[in-house]
Formats: sequence, structure tokens, C-alpha cells
Amino acid sequence: MISWRDALLKVAYRVLNNAVVEALMVAFIAIVYIVVKAADRVLHTHIRRRLIDWIHGISRDDLNVFRKAQIRYVFRKKYGLKKIKIGLAGGSYWMSIPCVVEGVDRRTKQPKKFLAKIINDRSALMHRYMTILRNLGVLAERATLAFDGHEGAQDMIEFERNSLMLLKNRRVNVPEVFGTHKLNHDDYVLVMQFIEGRPLSKVELTDEVIGQVFSTLKAMEDTGVFHGDIKLDNFLYSDGRLYVVDCLKIDRRELWRANDFDLICAICALSQQVPVSRVFEQALKYHPEEELQRAGSLLGVAVNKVDLDLPVETIEEIRARLKIRQPVPAR
Repeated sequence: MISWRDALLKVAYRVLNNAVVEALMVAFIAIVYIVVKAADRVLHTHIRRRLIDWIHGISRDDLNVFRKAQIRYVFRKKYGLKKIKIGLAGGSYWMSIPCVVEGVDRRTKQPKKFLAKIINDRSALMHRYMTILRNLGVLAERATLAFDGHEGAQDMIEFERNSLMLLKNRRVNVPEVFGTHKLNHDDYVLVMQFIEGRPLSKVELTDEVIGQVFSTLKAMEDTGVFHGDIKLDNFLYSDGRLYVVDCLKIDRRELWRANDFDLICAICALSQQVPVSRVFEQALKYHPEEELQRAGSLLGVAVNKVDLDLPVETIEEIRARLKIRQPVPAR
């Protein structure tokens, strides 16, 4: 049985999943974004941040009773759980619905906990719009980097599963993947290890923690793996170890630029909470000066990420440290 809300969402999906509507929507969003960004710069307001929070709010999906029933069925049949409890995990729920599934193993009688991430066609559509806007930002900065979209929910969830498994094989700390399952005609769930930890945005950023960020990026770079969406909330800190979560799709023909983008995004993300000098002190332990300067050519792209909020002074300090001659537009 489909609720009236789900029916309306399906109609909205069909309308938005149209090339002409897509082009008009992207153009409209881009114009609004440029206007509010200019207003923030001139008037020293925070309209852009409120706009992003509003978009997050109206885009948020939910964990309804039907999805809960389907998740319980999967975990009973595939993972041998009973006495199943389901709750929302932390996050924005913008392009997925992360939830914590707890239960008792029928065989061992021991409690178990999993992270289940629901992805559907709505997730893929939101990702497509975000990808177009990201690529417009790259184009505006005249940078050489391309973000790729997904064909649909199945492609999106398989990409994330394969990326996490690849990182795991390269000895990068990521949650273990247990499987992917189809819940209904457009809902898929990715089942992963639940890690008791805190997002890096909630952790004291000591030199040791900052160093782990850059050593992790170095390990990924050395094995030809990239992330594409480096931010503090895409790292979990647990028992002294850093875990990588989530990832975006980047054109693999530009792998070297993808690694540069990961590096400059890490510098910017960490500089939100600690002095720029400390960030560079740790970065230089794992990445040579020339690599940092090359990554600096993508600073303009990094500071335009919707999840990054850096003061003008911090951006200028990063720019000066990287010896970037052309100024990056202030936020």
C-alpha cells in the first residue's frame, strides 16, 4: 500500500527526472546561489547557509512503517535476527536514509548491531542535481575535474558497496560491508558494520588525529583510490582509529586531480576547527610541498562545497600558505 505522500513524491520524481526541467532547475538554483553568495559577501549575512539548511530540510527522506517492515524481513531472513529494533542514525538524510538495526542473533543468542543505508531513485535524483551543480562550480573555476552521476539507485548503492570494499582491501579503515538487498521496486539497502564512534566534527582535533587524516589520504592515493567528498562528518573516530565513510563518483580518467581534490578538501575541512598552521604542519608529514601546491589549484572548487563554511580570513590564509596568486572568491 502506497501512502498519499509517497504517491506525491513519485509524481515529483517523474517531473524532476526530465532533461528540460533538470536544466531549468539547475539554472535557477545556480542563479539563486550566486545571488545569496554575493549578498553574504557584501552584507556579511548567512543567507547561503540558511538556504542550504532549508534545501536539506525539504529534501530529507524518512523511515516510514513500510520500510521498517521490509528491513525487519531482510534482517530476519538474511542475518538471523530476532527482537529487531530500528532507529535513524546521524546524518542529513539528504541522499540516503542511514539507520541502526539492533537485534538478537537467533543462533548465538548474542546482541548484534548493524548500519543499514537505504538508497532509492530519489537519492539518485538528488545526487544527479548535486553532481551537475558541482560540475558547474568546477567549470566556473576553470579546473580540470569531473564528477560523475549514477544511472539509478541500484548503480548508486553498488558503487558505494564496491568503493568501500576496495578501500577495505587496500587496508584503509572503513566499515565492513555485509551485503546489498532490494526492499521494493526502488528501495535498496546497504548493510554494513556498525562502528561505535563519533564524527570527526565532534572530536578534539589533536595533532595525532589530524595526522591520521593525511596518512589515510596518503594510503588511498598510493593505491589509486579516492574519496571525492572529504569532510569532517565523513570520518568516524573510534578507539583511536579513523574510519572513512561515504564517497562520490569522479571520472577515473582524472584520478590525479581527484586525489588533489581530496587533499585540499581535507585542509579546508580541518581548518574550520584548528589553526591553518597546525593543519599544514601535519599535512607536510605525508604530502610534499609541491603536492600541496598542486592541490591548492582546486581551492576555489573546495570552498564552494555546500558543507564547508570557512571565514574569508581562513581562506586567505590557506591561499597565502599555498602561494596561490589568483584570489579565491570569498564566501
